Amino acid sequence: MKTEVGKIEVKRDVRRYAVLLAVAAACAGACAGEWAFANAKLSPDPATGREVDGRLEMSLPSKRACAWWEKEFPVTPGKGTRFTATAEIALGAGEAAPYNDVMLFVTWYDPTRGNRKGARFYQRDFMRYTDKGNVRAFDDTFAVPGDCNTVRVEFIAKWHKMDVKIRDVRVETVDAPKPRKVRCVVGNPHEKRPKSWDNPEAVVKGRLKQIEDCLTNIFAHVEHPDIILFSEVFADTGSPCPERTAERIPGGPSFALAARYAVKYRCNIAMNVRERTDAGTFHNSTFIVDRTGRHVGTYRKTTLTSGEYMAGLLPGDDFGVFDLDFGRVGCLTCWDHWFSETAKYLRRKGAELLLFPLAGCAPDHVELTFPARGIDIGIPTLVSMRQGHLPNGIIDRDGTWLVKTFEDST
Repeated sequence: MKTEVGKIEVKRDVRRYAVLLAVAAACAGACAGEWAFANAKLSPDPATGREVDGRLEMSLPSKRACAWWEKEFPVTPGKGTRFTATAEIALGAGEAAPYNDVMLFVTWYDPTRGNRKGARFYQRDFMRYTDKGNVRAFDDTFAVPGDCNTVRVEFIAKWHKMDVKIRDVRVETVDAPKPRKVRCVVGNPHEKRPKSWDNPEAVVKGRLKQIEDCLTNIFAHVEHPDIILFSEVFADTGSPCPERTAERIPGGPSFALAARYAVKYRCNIAMNVRERTDAGTFHNSTFIVDRTGRHVGTYRKTTLTSGEYMAGLLPGDDFGVFDLDFGRVGCLTCWDHWFSETAKYLRRKGAELLLFPLAGCAPDHVELTFPARGIDIGIPTLVSMRQGHLPNGIIDRDGTWLVKTFEDST
């Protein structure tokens, strides 16, 4: 039996986009090589900005304000560009968190047209960041796309009452990041409905046997895979007694199985289960184990279906990214993926590969929604479902299915 596998390159530069950009008049000041401050013209509560001792400051009086600083820098074709900066954020009364509403993004320009009305641009990229207290640190490196020689850097603050001080802005020419080849596999044992749930432990055991047979098949046909993804809640889907079949992470049988094979074959493995916590809560959760069998992290599905929240499952409270030895991965489960902002948020947090486990969907989602997310965020996606009439596979950053399989891997 042949298991299909696709190889992808995960790299910081995404494909070229030929898009028309109408540059607003407010951007004109940036062409002179100085930082230019701009306000959202229609905002009823204008923000203020000033440069003080090398800092770029913005003061937003309410949630209805939006403002930004921008400047153009020269870049070198064939090289890389590293962007770093820190933003000190002081929230106003009643504000809980800045979320991703203080951001740094860049636009790479076509040198033959320049930055003027009607100019083309290659692509736009959002910088990943880390937060420590009220300080947000931006640090990201991209390969300069094509023969681009100009990049526009923009710091934007929006939709919160806050004061932002941006300092230590650096745009440096460095070696271009080297592409990384990642061998990705999706495990797709097909769901087999049990004749009865009179013995739920036996049903779960049988489904784990399907997963183990799938892993055996994968390692018999694929040399040194880097990551394997399995579908949504495979082990106990349909269980009428989740209090008996849900698992702890770590500590459950699915985790034990994944860790054993991860260590034996030196491979990262991601599985989705119905999780039961020591606090007595239940979640739809995807865990990742690395090549040593270590628990890297768990993502709890945030956008639950009506059936899940009516059954008493609780949503997660964040969209996380996880560091593996080949790069950073994020996860969206089923309905999470239906909304573009969830995927964009993961991309802004630095995800370079998206894991997408789900039970199943309408066929038009396969051809429309799934590829659209790849285009939205410019990173590859691994898709794993458990229904035989729907494909599993790998979608590239431009929305193209690199590989599909309908095969029952057992």
